[in-house]
Amino acid sequence: MLRLFLLLFCLLCASIQANGNDVRVDIRVTAAFSKQDIGNQFYVELAKLALSKGADGRTVPNIVPTVSMNQARALKELEKGTLDLLWIGTDIDKEKHFRAIRIPLHMGLMGFRRFIINEQDRDKFTAINSLSGLRQLMACQGTHWPDTKILKAAGLNVLSTSIHENLYEHLGKGRCDYFPRGFHEAPAEVKQWKAKFPSFKVYDGLILHYPFTIYFFTTKQNEKLAKWVEDGLEKMIDDGELLAFMQQHSYTAHIFPLHRFQSSTFIELKNPWLPLDTPIKDPRYWLSADWFKRSPQ
Repeated sequence: MLRLFLLLFCLLCASIQANGNDVRVDIRVTAAFSKQDIGNQFYVELAKLALSKGADGRTVPNIVPTVSMNQARALKELEKGTLDLLWIGTDIDKEKHFRAIRIPLHMGLMGFRRFIINEQDRDKFTAINSLSGLRQLMACQGTHWPDTKILKAAGLNVLSTSIHENLYEHLGKGRCDYFPRGFHEAPAEVKQWKAKFPSFKVYDGLILHYPFTIYFFTTKQNEKLAKWVEDGLEKMIDDGELLAFMQQHSYTAHIFPLHRFQSSTFIELKNPWLPLDTPIKDPRYWLSADWFKRSPQ
């Protein structure tokens, strides 16, 4: 009788965990690539804040890192149900197959790309002030990154690889001329690779911009978790906490105030893979290039 009771109890627990209308006690996410991967820390901490802000009296789930993986594998794991929450750059295909929580996690700043270059190539870039000039050079990008398609669609030359570390190797060895990175990512990465490639510099004379962002994603069956995170992020925006989080977290704090970059040349690209109904003009969610011309934020 006891064995039957335990069996029924285990089946009940499994049913609750499998039901898309219930939120797991442990929310499984991708793990950091290294201890220096403060980007992973940023998203984990933001997810925790959103879950806490949107809890409305419910017990806040734990965020449990699994293993580190590239974007292609992460999407497969999310689809299989071995990941519950994923942060990744959005596009039409992802929003078709998964539940996008359509609140930009950096308020659109991921679409502003700063260049990591080799110091000896600085003159190449100071001579460029347009897209046509940039087309003469070679960019490095990840094979599965949405950015790669965007750059190629704009006629830019791109050398790609699926191994993240190899991008820095290619740049350091002169196989490509520049590595466009998220606005907040470049300085930390230059510092991280300084010992091996001391010639790496962040070049702010040119800044690429296209409408692009990272969202949190769940499966479409996991609507309850998606709505919980969404409600929490909305409340953070209402209270000014999302922008404050960006201004304080070590992953993004160093880019503020944005008006320091007002003398940079902005090169605008289109993003054909962004859903047409994305509210990129809504200042509640998206920063625009005008923010770089305002008084200090």
